Amino acid sequence: MRALEKWFEPTVIVGMLSAIVLLVFADVVARFAFSTSIAVANELARFCFVYMIYFGVSYAIRERRHMRVTVLLDMMPAAARRWVFALSELIFLIYSVAVCWLGVVITQKAFGWGKILSSTEWPLGFLYMAIIFSGALSSLRLLQSLWRTLVDGDTRLGPQTDI
Repeated sequence: MRALEKWFEPTVIVGMLSAIVLLVFADVVARFAFSTSIAVANELARFCFVYMIYFGVSYAIRERRHMRVTVLLDMMPAAARRWVFALSELIFLIYSVAVCWLGVVITQKAFGWGKILSSTEWPLGFLYMAIIFSGALSSLRLLQSLWRTLVDGDTRLGPQTDI
């Protein structure tokens, strides 16, 4: 379970990036060598790109490398820093839960519209499901970060070394 927790997002991100490179390369070869295009390649590459970006959000949260302004946090004493850091993580958690919920709403609407992607003929809702996965994984990662902050007092930024 620890390996899954450690390697899930990086595996998905690397897999999606590899798929993008292969799909775009195959399409370029098809265009120049055979004067044709692989219609599905562009759509699948776009699909992989969206999922890669959304999984990257939760990975950045896990590694505590997402964008944040820490000027005030750096000036605080250690005891206050812990609580302010926890408060910021809690606010981010509330935001991530809202993103997840709104992702569910948008995805349900997308499936209800009945629109499909042109080449793969997949329902558009599959593309919007990335928002749900990202919101849920981000919420999980923020809960872990809150636990590390409140229980262990860990307010370090950057990758965690205990996994």
